Amino acid sequence: MHSWRVLLLSFLEQQELFQQYDFSEPWDGPNNRKLADRMPQLFCFPGTHQPGNTMTNYFAVIGPRTAWPGSKKVILKDVKDGSSNTILIVESQSARIHWMEPRDLSFETVNMEKSDPAGVNSPYGPPAVAMLDGAVQSLNLGLKPATLRAMLTIDGGEELRHDEKEELVLLPKGREGPPNAK
Repeated sequence: MHSWRVLLLSFLEQQELFQQYDFSEPWDGPNNRKLADRMPQLFCFPGTHQPGNTMTNYFAVIGPRTAWPGSKKVILKDVKDGSSNTILIVESQSARIHWMEPRDLSFETVNMEKSDPAGVNSPYGPPAVAMLDGAVQSLNLGLKPATLRAMLTIDGGEELRHDEKEELVLLPKGREGPPNAK
């Protein structure tokens, strides 16, 4: 098993690194271990890359009904909530996962807590996320767990809207009124 970050290398102007990676061995096998400290800068927060850094700041959130359901393939027609409403990648300063490791955050435990290893967070304030349509958005620091989870599912049918404070909220199903996300 190999990380999506490694699989994308050839598309990110990292062809040489991609060609040196040995897909016939584990991500931390003898050959691949030699590449560990060559993490591309784009896998860590801007301005924080240091030589030898191996911990990424960008993650998928894995789970059924997400854009990353495991071995099941998701195609655009499966995304009933719309590509502009569905999160593809999140950032975290607390997850502490090696950039080549085929491990990400779990839908079951993901949250917005700054110090939690399952937290979507950033040293810059509101964390950024990449949506399925390619847009990058900042999440409000006070985003409710139900709203975060709604944004991570591909087919939940939830209605999201900005409230009077321009914060993203989850509307109760079947009515237009004040949001009540728990």
